[in-house]
Amino acid sequence: MKYSSTTRLINTFLFALLAAGFGTLGILFGILYTPFLWRQSTTPVSLGVEGWGLSAMLGVLGLTGFLVSLYGLYVSGRSIAKGNDDSLVKRSFGCYIGLGYVIALFFLANATWLYRLTSSNLGFDDITFVVIVFIVAFLVAAIVSNIPLIRLYGENEELNKIMKVITGPLSAFTCAGTLVFGLSYFVLLGTSDIYGKEKASMELSIGFVIFLVAFVLSFLAFIGYGRADKANVIKKANGLAFEGSLFVLGGGMVGAGAIEYVFQSVRNAEAVSLVSKSVPLANSNYLDFAVTSWIFGGILVIASLVFCASTLRGSKKKAE
Repeated sequence: MKYSSTTRLINTFLFALLAAGFGTLGILFGILYTPFLWRQSTTPVSLGVEGWGLSAMLGVLGLTGFLVSLYGLYVSGRSIAKGNDDSLVKRSFGCYIGLGYVIALFFLANATWLYRLTSSNLGFDDITFVVIVFIVAFLVAAIVSNIPLIRLYGENEELNKIMKVITGPLSAFTCAGTLVFGLSYFVLLGTSDIYGKEKASMELSIGFVIFLVAFVLSFLAFIGYGRADKANVIKKANGLAFEGSLFVLGGGMVGAGAIEYVFQSVRNAEAVSLVSKSVPLANSNYLDFAVTSWIFGGILVIASLVFCASTLRGSKKKAE
């Protein structure tokens, strides 16, 4: 037995704290607050502007962390009951790594795409510092997460275990997005007519479907990698499911940019820019959310296709 009972107890306690913290954030913003912002809306609201977008982002972050922490709590609790099983402790450590990736991607998204949601009332001349801070935070979180991943699984090239660490948080993220967008859409359906309801309903319904499809694919990949690990094999289907989830998310981001372009280009004189101090005056940056959506989403789509091609060229073999 490599890990002592004290280590297992501390591990369980830490996951309980993480689940409580992330759960409070996720439930407060993702379930109790965000869906009902529509009821008092008097101005157009969108994922691309502060207001509903910030609340939704915090809700998705909190629910994602909560689901990963809850799984870590479950696994670490089992490690106490099975005191001689060190593999359960390693699986719980994988949840810490998964949380690190979630936080890293949160910083990356805010640095390259959703920077205005956490930087309201800042203009183009001020936003640069905020973006740099997000980039530095992303790099630190990514490095801190990768080191223990390599220590745990990288030396033995345990592909299935590594992909479980990656697909687990991805499944939690897409599940959280499904909940936030789904609840918001159904709450919006029950509200009286509000300004921009047609656009908001379309965005929420499309977002709900995209997250739902991505969740199904990523969850199938997560379950598949777990089964493949037990059978000591590598299966193409797991990789294709994972890459399909990335493709759907990337396509959703490109679509979000297209929707924003169609609506904002028609009425650019009253557009709210992500990087403008003047609202609602027209400016040259009113389509920055659309452009960043196309760039970031396009990169994700291309990456998923490259990974898919690599998977299709592979073959079933015994995992080392």
